Amino acid sequence: MTMDSHAYLITQRLGFGCGRLKGGHEKANALRLVHAALDLGIRHFDTAPPYGLGMSEAVLGEALKGRQEPVTVFTKAGLARPASPGLMQTARALVRPLANHIPGLRTAVLKGMAHRAAPAHFHPDFIARSFDTSRRLLQRDQVEGLLLHEAQAHDALAPLTPLLDRCVAQGQLGAYGSATGEPAARLVRFGTVRQYRCPAPGTDDAPAAPTDILHGAFRFIAPAIAQQMEQDARLKEQLASLLPAGTDPAAATGALALAYALARWPSRLLFSTNQPRRLVTTLELVWHVTGSARWRPTMQTLHTAFAQAGAPCAN
Repeated sequence: MTMDSHAYLITQRLGFGCGRLKGGHEKANALRLVHAALDLGIRHFDTAPPYGLGMSEAVLGEALKGRQEPVTVFTKAGLARPASPGLMQTARALVRPLANHIPGLRTAVLKGMAHRAAPAHFHPDFIARSFDTSRRLLQRDQVEGLLLHEAQAHDALAPLTPLLDRCVAQGQLGAYGSATGEPAARLVRFGTVRQYRCPAPGTDDAPAAPTDILHGAFRFIAPAIAQQMEQDARLKEQLASLLPAGTDPAAATGALALAYALARWPSRLLFSTNQPRRLVTTLELVWHVTGSARWRPTMQTLHTAFAQAGAPCAN
């Protein structure tokens, strides 16, 4: 693999999920996260109106302001942003130190907030207002992608096509599509872009397209890798050989999950963390693993192990 093709894996195949970018006393950390991602070569950022308790878009817009790197930004529409993000941030901060002592407190508070949120819908007027607000908060004249957020089969989406085509023609939007936190089979298709959960490790589902965007490697693939290493010492040794000397593979399952997904599917892969140090460490390990001549063969061995063992299904 040449250096250019190696760098391509980071700049074009990985994207940062901005669900944990929050304001208030967590804003400084959120800004550091975005800047660290940029410094390490990440050029794609995925956000949405409800992310970060309603603050993600504004924080991302501030973090990108003044930076010279060419980036792509995708946001979403359909699920409403919180009516009072500042209040939610304050409530979260107050609840956190008490949550360990009062069972159910955090869940009760978050449920109460959820009931206050406006219901999601896909009327053209709602989508148009949401998109205009997103562009303002992101401080961008053009947003590269807009995804309908968790549309359902009964939602009337056809009236949105003229609106979004007009946004594309006017240079406000690059492309549009749909997104779900579920597997591809549960995605309501719309537009040209699909964003959905990574297929279950070890399965040979319908192939993902290069234009697809996958998420969930940390949440669904990393635990499966940890389980597989516990059951197969030889596989654990093979995975350890891809890592820097002395690195415990059990502590590198996030990076190994991204390396597996990069080898398995041609799509862009989203990952997320709220810890700048973990972001740096993970990307450094991904760079090291994917730079090895044994990367793809070892990931194929891992895939075969998943298939033979019947890895936990993410679907």
